[in-house]
Amino acid sequence: MEVNDFWKKKIHFYFTEILDFDNDGRVSSKDVAGFKEMYKYMKKLKQDSPELDRFSKFLNVWINNILAITNKKTGGHETSITPEDFRKYCEKIRVELVGRKTWPSSLSYMSDYIEALFSILDTDNDRSISKKDFLSNSANAEDHKSREVSWALITDKDDNKKIDIRFFNELCIEFLVSTNPKDRGNWIFGTFRY
Repeated sequence: MEVNDFWKKKIHFYFTEILDFDNDGRVSSKDVAGFKEMYKYMKKLKQDSPELDRFSKFLNVWINNILAITNKKTGGHETSITPEDFRKYCEKIRVELVGRKTWPSSLSYMSDYIEALFSILDTDNDRSISKKDFLSNSANAEDHKSREVSWALITDKDDNKKIDIRFFNELCIEFLVSTNPKDRGNWIFGTFRY
């Protein structure tokens, strides 16, 4: 199954709106530091927290995997990931995910990333994402409205449904694989801007 324009657009959106913290068109160590600080702030963690340490280690593994897949060598120098690099990375892992609902062992490091995303969305730390949790991560009124529509699509309009980590994993895999805008996983990040 080939990727289409919709898939490319959502992967580009994820790169520019979620990963590129400083909006300079690339992901570098500054963006990784920003993501780490956001995680620390949202989860109310101390600098020496074991959870923050695990998250930091994961980020380094993840970035190195993207760099390896895109054949970028750091040579001890600062390097960055472009939108094209990220698309290539997502295309590569997409091949391994088609037809799956769980992460293959070759992508086991993604479990840490998904756990971190889940933790960010699970604002009350009850190990599930409720509609209230999902909406509380809104950046502004427009984002809030988009998240309400996304929640309805993901949960079949069930405002009382909760998303557990297993279902969240499935939705994230569907996000990476799906070329069909109607698939629910496409809306796990709460947007319609792709």
